[in-house]
Amino acid sequence: MNVTTVPELLEPRDLVAAQAWRERRRAARRFDPRLAVTAALVTDGSRRETAAVLREAGMDVVGLLGPEPLESLAWAAEAGVPRAYAGLLALLSDDVEAVCVELGPPGSDLVAQRAAEAGLHVLLVRAVTGDPAALRAVADVAEDADLAHVVAFDDRAWPAAWHVQAAVPALGRLTQMTVVGAPSGQVGRAEILDLTVRWCGDVLAVCADPAGMPARLLTATAPVTLALLTASGATVLVHERMGGTLTEATFTLCGEHGRIVVEGSRVRFADPTGVRTVWLPEQASERPGLVEATSDLVRAVELANPAVVRGATVHDLLTVTRLQEAARRSRHDGGWVEL
Repeated sequence: MNVTTVPELLEPRDLVAAQAWRERRRAARRFDPRLAVTAALVTDGSRRETAAVLREAGMDVVGLLGPEPLESLAWAAEAGVPRAYAGLLALLSDDVEAVCVELGPPGSDLVAQRAAEAGLHVLLVRAVTGDPAALRAVADVAEDADLAHVVAFDDRAWPAAWHVQAAVPALGRLTQMTVVGAPSGQVGRAEILDLTVRWCGDVLAVCADPAGMPARLLTATAPVTLALLTASGATVLVHERMGGTLTEATFTLCGEHGRIVVEGSRVRFADPTGVRTVWLPEQASERPGLVEATSDLVRAVELANPAVVRGATVHDLLTVTRLQEAARRSRHDGGWVEL
């Protein structure tokens, strides 16, 4: 524990005064855009380095809220954060501009909605939700008040993913995408679904029923666990495995004019003229999605323009959530589920 930091435990104060402070801060930034973005972290303690990651990405983390006050104090001291909160109301009434939510649902949905209503920019660390209606409210409130709402997806920080997104039109009409070794679980599937929409367009139908797959295997040891039909006309076949990662999986996109194969930082293009290989930068951080999302939010606040966010927003998480629900229905009821 960092014994040089003795956090102050804040009790609730005047919410109206806090909102007025945020308005003054926004006005002051017009004259000095270098003002640091002050933020609070709401965490369940599952990752203890998050405050440091946020600082490195440009935030000034001034407060921390854990599940109960003693944990808030202890974790704030460990992370070098000067203030801890007795509860959510104390955070909302503090002099902060943004909140970083590192919780699972339903807590994450509640905190995000209350934060947006209090005039705070919102960053969701985990790309999951248990209440899409609450998330829609976050987006609605934030956009009405010119607040940024950002969600951390690792695929949004993957250089190869942006390179492929720009190169896909050269393939002509897409016919198929396959993924071998995709990350499993709710968050892992969310990453693959977000990538699919970016590369192949909107998803029209989903199948997670083993008996309904258009193909059972991608390799002898890679059964298809998820199939998607996209607006581009491409069928997406995904093999998910426990412990899989985006940068260790193999992605193959096929189109009328060629093929792209992605393996980590290596992207290979094949067309009638031959094969060429492009090497992209490695991801520099152990938590690339969080770093990218934090940088997005900081840039949006400093420029007073939420539209500059290039990564994922709550709208993207809502799209992924709708596809996740379709996959659950397919698994439970069988067959394809149309959207």
